[in-house]
Amino acid sequence: MKFNITCKINLLTIIGIVFTSITLNIIFKHHYIIDEMEHAEEQVMAISRLETAHFKHHIEKSEFEIMHEHIKEYLLKIKNISDIRVYDIDGYLLANKDGIKKGKTSDEKLLYAIKTRSMIHRWDGYRFIHIEPIFKKSTPPHIHYHSETEQKTKNGDHVIGFLYIEYNADYLPKYLIKRRNYFIITTAIISLIFIAVSIILSRRLTKPLIQISDASKKVAEGDLSISLPVKSKDELGILALNFNSMIESLKSARAEIENYTKNLEHIINIRTERLNNAIKELQHEKDFIEKLFSTIGATIAVLDRDGKFVKINKTWEDLRGYKEDEIRGRYVWDIMPPDSVHIAKTMFEEMLVYKAPTTFKIKVLTKDGKERIIMTNNAVLTDENSEVTYIIASGIDITEKESLEKYLMESQKLQSIATLVTGLSHNFNNILVGVVGYAGILRAQISLIEHPKKTDIMRYIEIIENSANRASELIKHLMMFSKKQEYQMTELNINNIIDDTYQIISATFPKSISIQTDLQKDIWLIKADKTQIQQALLNMCINAKDAMPEGGILKIETFNMDVTSPEHAMQYPGRYVVIKISDTGHGMDEETKHRIFEPFFTSRSLLTHTGLGLSTAYNIIKNHNGYITVDSIKGKGSTFTIFLPVK
Repeated sequence: MKFNITCKINLLTIIGIVFTSITLNIIFKHHYIIDEMEHAEEQVMAISRLETAHFKHHIEKSEFEIMHEHIKEYLLKIKNISDIRVYDIDGYLLANKDGIKKGKTSDEKLLYAIKTRSMIHRWDGYRFIHIEPIFKKSTPPHIHYHSETEQKTKNGDHVIGFLYIEYNADYLPKYLIKRRNYFIITTAIISLIFIAVSIILSRRLTKPLIQISDASKKVAEGDLSISLPVKSKDELGILALNFNSMIESLKSARAEIENYTKNLEHIINIRTERLNNAIKELQHEKDFIEKLFSTIGATIAVLDRDGKFVKINKTWEDLRGYKEDEIRGRYVWDIMPPDSVHIAKTMFEEMLVYKAPTTFKIKVLTKDGKERIIMTNNAVLTDENSEVTYIIASGIDITEKESLEKYLMESQKLQSIATLVTGLSHNFNNILVGVVGYAGILRAQISLIEHPKKTDIMRYIEIIENSANRASELIKHLMMFSKKQEYQMTELNINNIIDDTYQIISATFPKSISIQTDLQKDIWLIKADKTQIQQALLNMCINAKDAMPEGGILKIETFNMDVTSPEHAMQYPGRYVVIKISDTGHGMDEETKHRIFEPFFTSRSLLTHTGLGLSTAYNIIKNHNGYITVDSIKGKGSTFTIFLPVK
């Protein structure tokens, strides 16, 4: 709520008058109370002086009954005296309005007066209590003691009793209310008169100011046609004259401003049009950059000079699985594998120092914890002081390329080994034919002659023949590995092949190995060569058995899998039947895992193992357009997973 100056002056005047009235009421109330209390004290003191002389004679003569009757008559006669008592010097009551008593008082003030032989008077609310010694000889009224000690010393031996007078001033509140009402009415009338006078004066004084205020408001609204009348030569008249002069100056200034504004508007319109054109061009460039940033096939991340994410594009979000709001403000190495953090920090520090672009290959992590390999190209942005402000990191996902290159290298290595094996197999087979043939001839010749070591020689010939036969079997395995045979492809249920395999291995494997199966009932049908698939499964089960010489658990599982996002170089979108063969054996280290499918590679003795079991199984699964993956932890076992496509 806003008040004009007249209201403010009137309000201040009223507040001042009301405050003054309240203050005067408080002062006069206090004055009346003090005045009445002093009057009551003087009255009691006068009565006390008279009555002590009266009661002195009765105490000396022990006329207690007369004192009692005198007290009754005095209380009826004197208004506001509510009680009169007479005590002896030991504090025993001699007489009061109720009669003659001999009880000793317990009033602390009275006991103190008796002990000190002194006069005591005090107010208890609206009750005044006066205790005065009764002397044997009257003490002249003009004598005043400087202290209680002096009084006791001079008069202690002359005190014969004490007079107790109680004055009741309960009439004071009503008396004050009557006085207050009278004063309030008087001050209210005076206040109204002052208020009326102040309002009249304030209106006369503030009228010119109100006129100036109204005129100023109209000027503020743009009306310069107004003029104030000058009716006096005082300050208000001078103010009105100056106001009129100001209006004339404003009129002149307005005309100049209007001309200047027209010229300025023309200039602003021209520059605004140029600015709008420049903004449109910048907007087109911004839109182009935004589209390029969001649709480019490479991942792009903008980092600040501390290595924290500022902005990323959609390709980055799709590859890593994070949204921009999730990683903004995080360090780039926070979402990298531990072995890549040092590389990233080192390259980042080099870019801050040398301000040169860099290119390197590094591993990163997706939101779901998978590792991806990125070929990243980085550039720096600097300010006018050549200080690095941002780093632009663009990258291409080469995970599949790396995996495919690795797979191709493995395939080329296996193909080279297969080619080598094919040539060696033919030559070695020809040698074995001669060895077996001549061993047979030697057996026939020795059997016709007598020789003291004939038995030992025949045993040696048998060893040669057995070794040659074993070598022949090895040649057959090599031929199977190196040549792509004609498979008899039929539609079959993989669970049936596993059931047949289970019958074979459960009868031949040691009892220390527990064989478990978990086969999905509604498994999809595949097209495959039953004999070859069974051979591959047997080879892998035998490998698992050999990994558990002290016994353990061999588990075979089957289930369907519909692949939508390939995670392997040889994996394509589509449906697969998956076979998992797990053991609880001694497991493999990383070096062994990378070589297990190589021909003749084995971690066991070559006298008992050919090293062709897993490589043959790998070749069979590969010829069925499938693939095998391996997961193994040293000392905790291995899991071989076979993926066979559903046609």
